[in-house]
Amino acid sequence: MTLSAENQAGGIQLELLAGPLTGIYDPNGMGAMFFAVLAVAGQIERNYIREKTLEGQVIAANKGNHGGRPKVIDDDMLTFAIALKDKGVPVPEIAKKLTIKTGKNTGKPPSVASLYRAFAEAEQAATDDDLPIRPKPVRIRRPEDPLTPEEIELRDRLQAQPHPNTAGRRG
Repeated sequence: MTLSAENQAGGIQLELLAGPLTGIYDPNGMGAMFFAVLAVAGQIERNYIREKTLEGQVIAANKGNHGGRPKVIDDDMLTFAIALKDKGVPVPEIAKKLTIKTGKNTGKPPSVASLYRAFAEAEQAATDDDLPIRPKPVRIRRPEDPLTPEEIELRDRLQAQPHPNTAGRRG
């Protein structure tokens, strides 16, 4: 509509070279109506394309496709990277130990920037969910190591329970 108004204000004529409406149309008089009809047809076409695009996006989202590029660092890689980071391994070294599984860079390590971005997104997601990003560290116990009070309490509770295989038997 704006383009049509600008053409009319500028005195620009429209010449159709082929089709049933071949001829020169002046922006004044009957030509003004033709300019307006073309502008409205263009706007209707634009709205139709937009509606179909949005409809296609909804259908794709229902199928699990949300558009955009695939993730370079998947959840398994991120878990491994966080574990290495917690052990004090520098981020550039962590990046060299990872391998991209999909996309055009399959088989290559991710960039350090991608790794930092994944760490930041994971930290943000953890604060949004109020869940810890890292699992609770576990102490590997040797047989000769003394039990902690929590381990003693757990052992006593488990030993006090009847064994499931002997619970239904009569002696």
